[in-house]
Amino acid sequence: MSDWSGRSLAKVVLQQRLGRGGMADVYRGQHTGLNRPVAVKVLHSFLAEEAARLARFHAEAQVVAGLRHPNIVQVFDFDIADDRPYIVMEWLDGPPLDQYLDHTHAAGRRLPPETTARLITALASALDYAHARNLVHRDVKPANVVLRREAGRLDLDASLPLDVEPVLTDFGVARLQQAAALSSTLSGTPAYLSPEQAQGKPVDARADVYSLGVVLYELLAGHPLFEAAGEAPDGNVLALLLKHISEPPPRIAEVSAAVWAVTARALAKAPEQRFARAGDLAEALLDAIFGLSARPRSAETPPLAGLLDTLELLVAQAQAYERALPASNGPARAAVNRLSALARQAANEARDLAAAARPAPPTAHPFSPREFEVLGLAAQGLTNKEIAYRLSLSERTVQFHLNSVFNKTGTGSRTEAVALALQSGWLGRPAGR
Repeated sequence: MSDWSGRSLAKVVLQQRLGRGGMADVYRGQHTGLNRPVAVKVLHSFLAEEAARLARFHAEAQVVAGLRHPNIVQVFDFDIADDRPYIVMEWLDGPPLDQYLDHTHAAGRRLPPETTARLITALASALDYAHARNLVHRDVKPANVVLRREAGRLDLDASLPLDVEPVLTDFGVARLQQAAALSSTLSGTPAYLSPEQAQGKPVDARADVYSLGVVLYELLAGHPLFEAAGEAPDGNVLALLLKHISEPPPRIAEVSAAVWAVTARALAKAPEQRFARAGDLAEALLDAIFGLSARPRSAETPPLAGLLDTLELLVAQAQAYERALPASNGPARAAVNRLSALARQAANEARDLAAAARPAPPTAHPFSPREFEVLGLAAQGLTNKEIAYRLSLSERTVQFHLNSVFNKTGTGSRTEAVALALQSGWLGRPAGR
């Protein structure tokens, strides 16, 4: 495809071709109506004037353009020029994740576990949002994740700042490519392809879960999951596809058993053995890294258990961020320290509330076994005559035992005695003293 730099597409002027991908050429452009830079992807597929192809492309493009999520690139417009479909998207001023990883790994470093969890959690949120709208990405990979930062440019040789947000791009490009081609040709990047994609089978959200698992593996291991021998990751396509289909993922020795279990499940060959949702993967990863799910739970859920878990997770994350921040970043460290202090204060107050809300253990009742039997039957609404018949006693003896209950409890009626016994937790306990 020839270079379209300098051309105008409706209200967009294409200024510079930035690169060529497997499915599209990427341009930086200027939207004259919005007076802002935009990114434009011109698909390689040739879209002829055929009603079926045009209708399918427009239907798919409208779904993609309707996505609104902070971790998904926003689509402004789509159309066709010279029978080539193109998409106009927001311009993201930041490096792709694969570029940042290349610098990090070249320096012999790996991402801290808490940073990995933060990235995976944000991407999982984006995927779940799209999957709820029946849209599968089909090409989740670091090159399609842009690291956006509001406070200036990102230093590729520094730790990832807390204000960096991963934004998933190319959402629906693979689907639009297929819509334009009106075929089910293989789409995606071989190094990150799910086994079902590699075999040309129908895909659903779990294909994206697998690809997100491949990204997770790379973040943890410092290298891609599979690489063709002597080739770039996507050089020997057939070899990579076969590995995704049949070869188990190599164990990452440096990660804990819990984190590896999460990674291995995301990379299961059979879709039904993976996490059903990307959010389930992210939640399991957070539990594995911060260790919250491993704590023993009593059979009875304590008061405010969910709130305590959330606050303790926040405390653990704040402490992890403190470790990850460079010492020279004073403002960020001060903000995180303040967050950590507030989280610890809130957790302590929640524990105090939970302790106050926990019911006091019942004390031993002061009754004899027979008195306790009589009181229990009275609590069931039985009359003295019915209690006497049940226990083979005289009515006078039943009243004698009730009077003893009244004396020991300081009450003056059956109703008051039963209410006090219920409040004290005596009823329902063994009849022995």
